[in-house]
This record gives sequence, C-alpha cells and structure tokens, in this order.
Amino acid sequence: MIVLNYHELVRASPPNAWCLTHGTFDAHLALYRDKLVSPQTFLENCDHPKAGRSGSVLLTFDDGFLSDYTHVYARYATTGAIPGFMSFIPVDFIGSPGRMTWEMIEEIGRSGVAIGSHGMAHADLTTVSDDELDRELTVSKSMLEDRLGRPVTLFAFPYGRFSRRVWDAALKAGYTHLFTIQLGYHRGFEPFLYSRLCLTNNMDEGYMRQHLRDPDGMRGPAWKISTRLGLYRQLMHLRYR
Repeated sequence: MIVLNYHELVRASPPNAWCLTHGTFDAHLALYRDKLVSPQTFLENCDHPKAGRSGSVLLTFDDGFLSDYTHVYARYATTGAIPGFMSFIPVDFIGSPGRMTWEMIEEIGRSGVAIGSHGMAHADLTTVSDDELDRELTVSKSMLEDRLGRPVTLFAFPYGRFSRRVWDAALKAGYTHLFTIQLGYHRGFEPFLYSRLCLTNNMDEGYMRQHLRDPDGMRGPAWKISTRLGLYRQLMHLRYR
C-alpha cells in the first residue's frame, strides 16, 4: 500500500509549499482513484505480508485544515468518490481560523473518516521535555476520545520527526499505528511505523505518476544497498536512537 500525505487544499495561489490547489489534487486523484482504500481496509490489511506491494493507496491529511471538511469530505467522501481518509488533528488548533471545529471533526468521524492525533500544538516531539511529550501524546488523545466517543489509536509525528524515545512514549500512550513522512511504501522499519509521501505543490501529475509506478525509485543508493543487505532496520535504529 502507498500512503499519501496532504495538508491544506485551496482554490488558487498556495501560501506555502505544503498547500496544494484543488486542481492539482484533482489531477493526482485522477491517477489513483481506482486504487484508493478506506482507512478501515488499510488498518485491517496493513500487517498482511503482501500488503506492502499491493498497489493500493490511502489518503491522509494533516493539521486539521478546514479543507478536510469543506473540500475532501464534502466533495469526495460524501459522494462516494473516495472511500474515506485519515485526518490527523493538532488539538490546540481546533476552531482557529482556517481549521476545523469540533463539530466538523465529530461529523467526519461519524462518516468513515479515521481521526488521529497530531499532538497538541504541532511541536517537534524530538525536542520537548518528557513531561511535554507526555502531554502532547496523552492529552490530545484523551480530548479526541472524549469528543468522538471511541479510542484514538493513530498518531502522525509533527514534521515527520521522531526518535526511539518518542515512539516508545507513543506506544506507551496507547497508539498502535504511527505515521511519518518518508518515501516509499507504507511499511517502516518497525511494524508500528508507516511511511507516507508528503505532497508539496511542485509534485505535479508527472511526479505522482512516477511515484505510483515505483514508490521506492526516488530513494537514494544508501537505502537500496542497506535494504538489499538486510541492514536497513539496524541503521535506522542508530539514526533514531
């Protein structure tokens, strides 16, 4: 499975690199629409040995932007054009300008969208104290669970940054699926880590077509050699110790 990571979608003139226009998103969607799977299907099958090479695509959106509700949910999910998506919420941003309200999050959560935590204030968790790390992980989780009325077991690392200390704390807090933004298929170097391609507005239709055809093609020689030799996991443990 291939996991794609989007942020805000706008009509025109993206204000930053991680914001895409509706037109760019539509062009991407046209390439993989028939490969999309729901969050439920992904979670039910992501541990299967052959799932990593299935060619299926899962959509995820970070930061709780209003476009999750007004564009992706209203235009695509409610019409059946896509089978759902994951939305990762930084709780402190809920209800602020350009972000979803609690009521919107509750509505999409009832309608097949999988809600995950993105922490409290979108902090780089590798730089915070142990107490702040615990708050980012546990308070965001409990607040989302209280509003949604069900467990929240998905977490996306802000900025994609993590370490062994961070993932150990996340697992201890009760998360079971942890998402980052590395190239490639969904499977990370640990069974609870899931890689995503973070889309920027210079990744046009041609880039997306190439990624769908060969998700690992743009990885460097170090990854390819270490993977071939069976050393990738050990090297990543050294990197993220």
